[in-house]
Amino acid sequence: MKKTNLIILLVVLLGGATYMGYLSQIGTPATAAPVSAPSELPDFTLNDINGKATSIHEVAGDKPTLFIYFNSTCHLCQEELGELSKRIEEFKDYSIILTTVQPLDEMIDFATGLGIKEKSNVHFLLDSNMEVASFLQIRSVPSIYCYDADKQLVAEYVGITKIDLLLEKLGG
Repeated sequence: MKKTNLIILLVVLLGGATYMGYLSQIGTPATAAPVSAPSELPDFTLNDINGKATSIHEVAGDKPTLFIYFNSTCHLCQEELGELSKRIEEFKDYSIILTTVQPLDEMIDFATGLGIKEKSNVHFLLDSNMEVASFLQIRSVPSIYCYDADKQLVAEYVGITKIDLLLEKLGG
């Protein structure tokens, strides 16, 4: 009986070693690289909350820019933008561009509810043809991008992101 168990163990170990050697020869499967936003703030012309055609670069100006792609029915977006609106004064030195694909009336209602619609540094833009969503490869909202004053990407996030972290990335 002991001899049989020893033979079985030897066969299993030899088989396992052979299999591991085989795996090392074929390598590991390739993994997809993480999707990353283009390194520069896109410059599309979209309609603002008043229906006026507006260039993203024009509203960003020469300030660091917080660009958020959102959907007003998304509870994560509601939470993120709710927190942002509570601390909006801390963003006075930055441009904030909030973009959605939703119908204009929904965007207006949401913007009004946030209480930041009238801030001069806050811009709501409608991506009705999904040009920006396609360009940035938006897969989930909120998608948050921090750009420096030269319109170069500093950081990108998906989902709820701490306001302190956004301020740090914009000011850093």
